[in-house]
Amino acid sequence: MINVGERIKTIRKSKGFTSNSLAEQLEVSQSFVSGIENGSKKCSLETLDSICTILDITLAEFFQEDDSDINPNVKRLLEASKHLTAEQKELLTSFLETLNK
Repeated sequence: MINVGERIKTIRKSKGFTSNSLAEQLEVSQSFVSGIENGSKKCSLETLDSICTILDITLAEFFQEDDSDINPNVKRLLEASKHLTAEQKELLTSFLETLNK
């Protein structure tokens, strides 16, 4: 099972955020962020969603425990698709399905 606080801390650091900079963007105290990370404070789904938005990840990515076995090319496609519109994603899906025929 995933430890939410540890996961936030790991992702936060990998994205170059300090606990203080994350707190500022969340408009909460640094001690609140530290409390979430060390498990002494609970994190609501709304707060977690805000944290994920700030860290530029989805909730699904947050809860994905290990992607080390995913092909690097697939990872690149997923990363590139994050910034597409819904229409662009649909077109890309159709294109890829056509290639698979």
